[in-house]
Amino acid sequence: MNMVKKPESQAGKVRKGSTGWMLKILCTSLDAEMSDELRRLGLNLGQFAVLMTLSEAEGLTQSEIGKKITMPGYATTRTIDALEEKRFVERRKDNRSRRSYRIYLTDQSRKVVPQLFAVVGKVNEHLLSALTPKEQKDFMKILQKLVLSRTE
Repeated sequence: MNMVKKPESQAGKVRKGSTGWMLKILCTSLDAEMSDELRRLGLNLGQFAVLMTLSEAEGLTQSEIGKKITMPGYATTRTIDALEEKRFVERRKDNRSRRSYRIYLTDQSRKVVPQLFAVVGKVNEHLLSALTPKEQKDFMKILQKLVLSRTE
């Protein structure tokens, strides 16, 4: 079948010029690439986020972890349950509150965390490879500025 290509519609031009659309395309691609890399380590994106958060600061409550990674409470609980089952984290009673637990990395997860750093480096390098070194620096500065403007 011979398809006739129509001139690009205004909607198509707006979509393709949309910052949100372009970021969505990049995020979808990055998520897929990260997921592939993490699958080799027996992890998913949510588990990765929890482990990375704990590698910055251990002894957080589930609620604190969820807030840091913008994960709903139910999902945070399930993710921590799965990580605990895999022996990547352990829950310890909170001395200040009988109702809550603090979450800690295990020796097993401490061995995996450097591999997570390597995955992040590999995926970032792949994403930025289309840019010159100067463009990479500029892009990172712009991204940091945009993120900071949304988190203040």
